[in-house]
Amino acid sequence: MTNPKLSGSRLIDCIPQTGECPVKCAECFYNGGRFYRTLAEPLIPTLEEAKRRIVRVNSGHDSNIQRQRVLDATAWYPHRFYNTSIPRFDFPAPVVFTCNGPRLFLVSTPPNVMFVRVRTCSWNLDEVDRAIEFYQIGQGRRVVLTFMRYYNSEAVVQAGDYEWRKSVLNDYWCPRPETIVRILGRYKGTGVRMCGTPTSSLCVDCRNCEFLYWDCLRRITSA
Repeated sequence: MTNPKLSGSRLIDCIPQTGECPVKCAECFYNGGRFYRTLAEPLIPTLEEAKRRIVRVNSGHDSNIQRQRVLDATAWYPHRFYNTSIPRFDFPAPVVFTCNGPRLFLVSTPPNVMFVRVRTCSWNLDEVDRAIEFYQIGQGRRVVLTFMRYYNSEAVVQAGDYEWRKSVLNDYWCPRPETIVRILGRYKGTGVRMCGTPTSSLCVDCRNCEFLYWDCLRRITSA
């Protein structure tokens, strides 16, 4: 089964591990039983399936968990990037770093970090401010905000900013479009991007991973 979130984009998923991710970030869509496929089997596309695509390694799970297994399973893909919420970046390709998964990490990042992902909601903006100041302004790293969706209503602190609706396959408490626009306005002029758009979570409507992958590849190959 193909990830419906990636439909129409140039991305394809790869998850070499099985089972839940032990990092256990709060409100993890992957561990919460709402992923689009089973966690009991690895997801490793063939070279033909990955042809003319960018392989997105560990959109679920973490590329620093069972690290050698991940590296061995993905070494054959000509275009790939890794995802992790653990601050270890010595991968043989670009890396997306989620800096506030289990907690906020403010660490030095090398050029192969294609962007820093910041999990964002309407009540953690002080944390988001710190991450943007540290990475985008301080290190010149690209920052992409991922606006969190919540399955458990108890986790939603500012309920007026959220609405219950479907996102791709499942229903969640999602930030209202006007909430997203308001928060993005806070960072106007900084170069900060968001994952998706205020009205769409589909990769085809975003293209950040595709653009920033090639941007990072040019940066690290010309260094």
